[in-house]
Amino acid sequence: MQGSGSWSSGILLICEVQAWREKQRFTRECVRDEIRALKEEKHATELHLESLQVPFMVISQCLSNRDQRVPPELTRDQLGEELNKELHIAENSKRVLMDVCHMGWEKIKELTNVLCRLEREIKNKDETLDLEYHVKDLTRDSTDISFKLDPTRVPTESMTEESYVHCIENTIKIAEQLMSESKTLRETMFKSREQARNQMHAQSQQVELIMRRRVFDIQRARNEMEWQKYKLEQNLQKVDREIETVRAAVADKINPTKLVETRLETRTRRPVLERVQDKPMRGLIEEFERVHMSHNMLEKKLEEALTTYHGMFNHHGRVTKDLQYKNQALETDRRLIEIRKPLHSSDETEFKRNVGYCHMSDELVTD
Repeated sequence: MQGSGSWSSGILLICEVQAWREKQRFTRECVRDEIRALKEEKHATELHLESLQVPFMVISQCLSNRDQRVPPELTRDQLGEELNKELHIAENSKRVLMDVCHMGWEKIKELTNVLCRLEREIKNKDETLDLEYHVKDLTRDSTDISFKLDPTRVPTESMTEESYVHCIENTIKIAEQLMSESKTLRETMFKSREQARNQMHAQSQQVELIMRRRVFDIQRARNEMEWQKYKLEQNLQKVDREIETVRAAVADKINPTKLVETRLETRTRRPVLERVQDKPMRGLIEEFERVHMSHNMLEKKLEEALTTYHGMFNHHGRVTKDLQYKNQALETDRRLIEIRKPLHSSDETEFKRNVGYCHMSDELVTD
């Protein structure tokens, strides 16, 4: 009867150990799958993190290119603010992705540790089952049975049955908790990647819109300044002709002035008794005053024309210099379009981007 009881207890123990081993094997496979999935998600996040190097390079090149503007055009504008905002978004996305990648590495390490723990416990149970099967197969006629010194002793570091079950359950519980945390982390990685991608795309669209609007505004201002320069050149030619005309008129007044002054001076040499304030004398004096008044008016007109000419000439110089600054600023901002080409996909044409900027996709008639 005692042999039958030991036999039944051995069978129950083997069944219990096998049940725990199967549960740990299932948990081990789940942990392996979770490690594989987490590594794939971490690899995808690292690839996206590497892809941020292109926007970093493009944004930095755009900012350094805009710093080459001359001081009159070197101002804080909306385009500069949007580029700095885009750089801030890229830096923040890089920081967030690096943090989740580090968290993923830590979680993979923890999952690997619990996987090793499970494999060690499964290996121990395999050895235990081998021993239990060997004990079960022993009979009175077995050749390897013998007397032992102290077969009833309790081995060191032995534990109770409750502690044994608690240890197994604790390992499985830790593995399940780590897998739950890993799943949450994978969702966080995916969310961080998509959020970074959406934020970068939205900000890139905003920068492109502001950039093209600025190019349009500068080009319009440049065209207005060219028209202003053209009108100034025409007015300068007109004023120059007027100056030449007035100078010719002033030159024409020289001989009449000499004539009337010579006549008046000559009449002063008449004898004393002939020096009469007669009608010819009064006529010469009136002619003298009229000639000098006309000469003074022409001189004043010439001075005003010269002042106007010099003012227009100086303004023309300032407009010419400002026009050079505008052309340099326009060329600088136009260069940004070429610099930002690596941010666009290869199949994205200029027309498609313009449609996206203007939100006209719903208004176009498709073929």
